[in-house]
Amino acid sequence: MLKFALLGACPVQLSELAAALNQAVKALEGQIMLVTACTADALPAGLSDFDLVLLSGLEAPFFVLRKTGPDPAPAPDQEAVDRSIRTALAETAVSYRVLYGTAGERLAHAQQAVESLLPAASRPRQASLTGGLKKQPWVWMCDKCSDPQCEHRLLTALLARRDSVASTPEQQSRLY
Repeated sequence: MLKFALLGACPVQLSELAAALNQAVKALEGQIMLVTACTADALPAGLSDFDLVLLSGLEAPFFVLRKTGPDPAPAPDQEAVDRSIRTALAETAVSYRVLYGTAGERLAHAQQAVESLLPAASRPRQASLTGGLKKQPWVWMCDKCSDPQCEHRLLTALLARRDSVASTPEQQSRLY
């Protein structure tokens, strides 16, 4: 079973992201355990044993009213909570990924992070944010050694040597 934690300073945003993520990875039911926490005190014990720790960043549109008008900055209490969560993670030497962007972008990044930990056979087919299937880039394999970079390195080295030795087309044609 894959265990991951979703942490953040905004409980509303965190619960919405957790619900969307649960819905997005519904096909993996029984393989994933999701834990959420909105304060450093609520962090689950044994976070270092989790497969993935995600922290929701503070760029959500929360506004603090000031004398000059709305300022698109996180509320001071959210900054303090975020700082305390990051401090707790650093003190326990737990590595984590930070999710930024719109709600949809955060969900896509979280889903990619979860899917990257799954074995290839159990991963759902990758879909882009627009709903279409992502095309996997074609990888050239060397006929001799199956190294995808082998022929590329060879060709690049030959071209670099040719360009450094011969500067005119006549000199270049004599090399081959």
